[in-house]
Amino acid sequence: MAQARRRQIDRTTETQTLLLRAAAELLQEVGFSGTTTALIARRAGVTTGALHHHFATKDDLMLGVLDRMTERVLHRIEQQDHVTPDGRIDVPSLVAHLWEIYGDPGYWAIWEIIIGTRADAAFHGKVVAHRQETMRRVLPSWLERHVLSEARRPDLAALFEFLLIAIRGLSLERFLDKEAAYFDRNLALLAELVDRKLANLAGGT
Repeated sequence: MAQARRRQIDRTTETQTLLLRAAAELLQEVGFSGTTTALIARRAGVTTGALHHHFATKDDLMLGVLDRMTERVLHRIEQQDHVTPDGRIDVPSLVAHLWEIYGDPGYWAIWEIIIGTRADAAFHGKVVAHRQETMRRVLPSWLERHVLSEARRPDLAALFEFLLIAIRGLSLERFLDKEAAYFDRNLALLAELVDRKLANLAGGT
């Protein structure tokens, strides 16, 4: 009986993963309004009945996509430490790594959900709350690994949050089909500005 239950759990997890992956792909390809439950079910290779068995509504499925994407982002952020041999934060390396995460077309699914739900005040509120909670999880994780001084944490938390805001904002320029050199130039400028501010904080200026 226990083995049968495990198999059922495995099948449930597999089906949910297929549905979440299909939804994320369609959000990138056809946008929020075009991502219907029928299309998601077809892409995942299941019936719409099976979809609604796992996710009662499209809203539930979209929150599932946000959950899945959040865990992926957190995992990727925690994969690397960006510290030089002398203990300083390696800003160019950090900027490049964050761009790999937030500049990835896979992150577009999150933007589609945020923008596409604006007309639904109730659900959009849930989406915004989800993103705020994600930020509350990202900041402490990064600070604990990179900032040993408690006194410096508030300033560095604000600087890291600014860095995330700038990189996520720059990622929207991908919708305008900008060339790679455009992103390289602006990422280099961002790294230079943040590195300079970091040096000022370290020097107490």
